[in-house]
Amino acid sequence: MLAQRMFAGPSASLCSLSPFELLDVPILERIAFYLATSRFIGPPSELVPLLCTSRTINASLRFRDNNHLYSQIFCQKFDSAAVIRRLSWGRTTVECLSEELRKRSTILTRMRHRNSENSAHLQEDLWAVYLMLLENDSKNMAQLCVWAELPIWLANVIEDKCQVPREHPLSWVNDIEGTSLVLWLLWMCSSEGSIKNEDPRARNKLLIRLEPFLVQGHRFSSAYAPDAFFYLPLCAETEAAIPCTTGLPLPITRDFVHYGRTIRVAAPPLIPAALLNYVVRLEVRLDDNPLPSAVAQLPETRAQAAAMGLSLPRLTQEDIVDFHFHTRTRFFGDYNGLGSERLDSEWFRIVSCYDPWAVDRPLRGIFYHLGSLTGHWNGRALIPYLQAHIEANMPNRRPSVQGVTWAHERISCVFKEHHCLIPDEPISAPAEAHGWGEDILNVWLPRRLEIKHGTDNLTLHDLGTGKIVRYETYHADRENPYSRPSKMSSEWRCDLPAVSEDSQYETDDDYEEVFEERSSGVTDIIITGETYDRESPAWGSFSFIGRVRPWDGFVVLLRRSVRERRSDLCHSF
Repeated sequence: MLAQRMFAGPSASLCSLSPFELLDVPILERIAFYLATSRFIGPPSELVPLLCTSRTINASLRFRDNNHLYSQIFCQKFDSAAVIRRLSWGRTTVECLSEELRKRSTILTRMRHRNSENSAHLQEDLWAVYLMLLENDSKNMAQLCVWAELPIWLANVIEDKCQVPREHPLSWVNDIEGTSLVLWLLWMCSSEGSIKNEDPRARNKLLIRLEPFLVQGHRFSSAYAPDAFFYLPLCAETEAAIPCTTGLPLPITRDFVHYGRTIRVAAPPLIPAALLNYVVRLEVRLDDNPLPSAVAQLPETRAQAAAMGLSLPRLTQEDIVDFHFHTRTRFFGDYNGLGSERLDSEWFRIVSCYDPWAVDRPLRGIFYHLGSLTGHWNGRALIPYLQAHIEANMPNRRPSVQGVTWAHERISCVFKEHHCLIPDEPISAPAEAHGWGEDILNVWLPRRLEIKHGTDNLTLHDLGTGKIVRYETYHADRENPYSRPSKMSSEWRCDLPAVSEDSQYETDDDYEEVFEERSSGVTDIIITGETYDRESPAWGSFSFIGRVRPWDGFVVLLRRSVRERRSDLCHSF
C-alpha cells in the first residue's frame, strides 16, 4: 500500500504524508465505516469532514473509487434482504448497492429539506419511497419516518397537489400515478396513534379530498387489469376493444432506476388506498360521535330480543355498540413484524402486471400466498345512498360528492380456500354473453353450477357441460394442508421455463432479469364463506363464493343472502 502511494505522483513521499495518511486503505475504510454508521439515522454525512482532510484521504475513500465501502454503509443503514430475494445477484453488486446509497441519501435529504425546487423530482421521490417501504424490514421505515419525516412530507405533497387547478395534469384528481403513490405511502406510514393524533380539521379536510375517489370509483381501476377478464394474457385481437368495453384505464407505467438498473414499474391501484385511508379516519371520528337516538329504541341485549319474541335478524343495542366502537380496521404497520416477505406479491404485481397482452413476464412471481383469506374476517361495508350516488355520477353535470352519505354494515364472516391440484383441470370460467371477457358478475363461475361441500373438499359440477371438479380444502394449521398427499410450496406460482445457466453471468450491456419460479401444484383457488354464527342474528345470514385470478391474484367475491334481508340491517352513523 505504501509503495502504491509513493509512486502515485511525483509529490507523494513518506515525509510529506501524516501518520494518518500513511494508514493502509483497509484500516481507513474501517474508520470511515464506523464513522458513517455511528449514527444509524440519516445519510452518512459524517464522512464529509473526513473526505476533506486531505487529497490522499479523499483519493482512498471517495465514492467513485471505493464502492466496497459505500455498499457496506448501505447494508448497515438500509434493508437489503428483499432485493436479494426478489431479484438476481446482479442487483446486489457493490456498484449497485453504493449507487443506491447515493440515490437514497439524495432523496432523503430532499424530503427533509423541503423547498419548491424539489417538486421537479416528485414522481421519482414517490417511487423511491414506495419501493423502500415494499422492501422494509425495519431499517427503511426508520430512515423515512424518523429522519426524513415522511408523514410531514406527505402532508405537504397532498396540500401542494390540491392547490393545483383541477384541470392541471398534476392535480390531485388527474395525476393518477402520483396520487396513488401518495395515498399508498400515507397508508403504509399510518398507525392508530398517528390517526388519533391528527388535527381534526386536517382529518376532515382529507376525508373530503378522498370522497371523489369513493363516490366515482368507477373512473379509476381497482386492479392491474380489467376485472371482466379471468383468462390472461389476452390475445392481440382484443387490444382495440378493451378500452371501450370496460372503460377502465390500464396501469400507468414508468421506467425507474432501481439498484443501478432500469426496471419498468406500474402504479398500484388508487381505489384500495383511498378506501383504507378514508375508513380509518372515519372510524376515529366514530370514537367521538354519540350513537343515534334511535338506538335507544332497540332491545338492549340478544337475550332480551329473544324474550320479546322478535323475528330475526334483529339488531340490539349491544350489537350497535360493538360495531360502532370496537369494529376497527387493522393498520399496515400492525403486520410489520412479518417482514418484507409479506409484500413480495405487491412487488411482483408492480413489475409484471401492467400489460395484459404480455406473454413473457420475466419477473412474474408470487401473486397470492396460499391461505391468505382463510379464517375469520371482521369489518365494515360502506353503502352509498342510491339516489345521491346516481346524481353524483350523472354525465354532463358537475358532481357534488359531498352530498353522498354512507350506510355502514358489519361484515363478519369465516372464509375457506379450496384448491384445484395438479393434475386436475379447474372448472372453466364461462364467457360473458353480452360483452368481452368472462362472467365477472358471477365471480367467473358458470351460472348453472352445483356446489357440494365435503368434510375436506369442495365438488363443483358444471350442469351446462357436465364437468365435475374436486377442490381440496386448504388447512394452514396442518403439516399436510390437504386431505390427500401433495407436493406443494406455500406460494401460488405459475410455471415458467427454468433460468438458464448463462443468466448468472450477465453484463451491463446484455442484462435480462428473470425470477426463478417453483410450482405450488395449485391450478385454481375457490373461496367459500358464511356469516359468523354470533353475528348472523343481528346482521343477517349470508353465504360467499369467490375466485382468485391467477394472473395477478385479484380476488372477486359474491355475497348472497341466506334469508330475506330486513330493512334495518343498514345502519347509518
